[in-house]
Order: sequence, then C-alpha cells, then structure tokens
Amino acid sequence: MTPAAVSREVSFSTGGDMTNANPTSSVLTRIRDEALAWCRAHGHARPDRIRVVATTRDAATQLLQPGGVRSAPDPCYLVVLEGRFQQPGMPEEARPAGIWAAFFMRPERLRADSFTIRPRGYVPHRPIEDLGSVHVTETK
Repeated sequence: MTPAAVSREVSFSTGGDMTNANPTSSVLTRIRDEALAWCRAHGHARPDRIRVVATTRDAATQLLQPGGVRSAPDPCYLVVLEGRFQQPGMPEEARPAGIWAAFFMRPERLRADSFTIRPRGYVPHRPIEDLGSVHVTETK
C-alpha cells in the first residue's frame, strides 16, 4: 500500500466531532502488528487491549498533556495500549513502568513514534473517544 493510499482511506478528525472514516482492515492489521511488536519490546507481549483513533497530533497531544500543550496539526493515529509496560535499557529503579501506554503513528509510515508509559494515577481522564471513532483491535 502506498503512503498516498493510506491517507485517502482514512479521514482524520481534529478531535471531538466523531466524523472519522473507518481505517481499512489492512491498515488496522498493520497498526496491530506494530503495536504488538512495541509491546514485546516494552515487557508485555500480549496487551490487554489495543485501541486506535485517527486524529491529529495536536488533538492527541492535548488529550495526553492537558493544560495548553500544543503540537502540529498533522494527521496521525493515536494507539492506546493497556497492560504492563516498562522502558527497557534502564536501571530497574529508574525504569518508567505503567499499566497504560500510548504512541503516535504517522499514516504514511505506520511505525510507532514518540510514546508514553504511565502508571494508573497518570492515565488521562479524558476518553480517547473524544478524538473520534475508536477501533479496538484483537491482541491475538
């Protein structure tokens, strides 16, 4: 699939208007495969849940970092994972760990980009459904 084909198949929401088109099954499969690879690298081979929303980086950043943090209006997928994750390659006492993780994916690359791992107390309170139609992918 060409990068141009990916961006034509999905409309990206600026957040909150719930007008996203459904990503094709092939795009969701590629997102799921990338999410599972990310999970394996971060300590949890089979996450409890993977959710995906087509939005913009700015809208997703505002959900993840409330309080006026802004980003570019570029289209992206926000991939939200639930499980037990940790940042590899660091001493255990300094290693970030948590039950919730998220990363961005640019539609033209479909690779994990700039992630966050959060413990229970730092999971965003605002639901990702505020960004658009959420797609739950199988973890098996």
